[in-house]
Amino acid sequence: MKKNIVALVMLCSSVAALSMSAPAKAQVGQNVIGPALAIGGGQTTVGVNSKFRVSDNLSLRPFIYFPSGGTTFGSGLTYDFDLSNRGGKVQITPFIGGSVFINSGAGSNTTVAFTGGADFDVTDTIQLKAALDVPLSSNNSSTLVTLGAGFKF
Repeated sequence: MKKNIVALVMLCSSVAALSMSAPAKAQVGQNVIGPALAIGGGQTTVGVNSKFRVSDNLSLRPFIYFPSGGTTFGSGLTYDFDLSNRGGKVQITPFIGGSVFINSGAGSNTTVAFTGGADFDVTDTIQLKAALDVPLSSNNSSTLVTLGAGFKF
């Protein structure tokens, strides 16, 4: 539990430090929100994923899922690798980072996880996401696969 608290404090400190730095260039279409499916722990749940650019390569990724017996919410902080095609338009953006999951059900717990995945630009306004979250502890947590679509704004 102490490891989770330390990791949570480190993640919050990083977010606080980033919020004091210069904001990313104002670019339309860099932030995303939309529906998602989270598969893991023996169930498939529906939720909402989002992505907000903090700087050119850092994103804050808040989420909320509705599994049976409670609500899971939290946020991730990721480093994004922009891969451009010949025209200079980003079509795929792999990312790695960490996430904090808070489950508010009867067996409420907090989990810190390693996060990796990719965002796929389908059009100028729609983005698909695939991610894998691997918990760093075994306190009733399981690996989670997330698939989602989002609207860019």
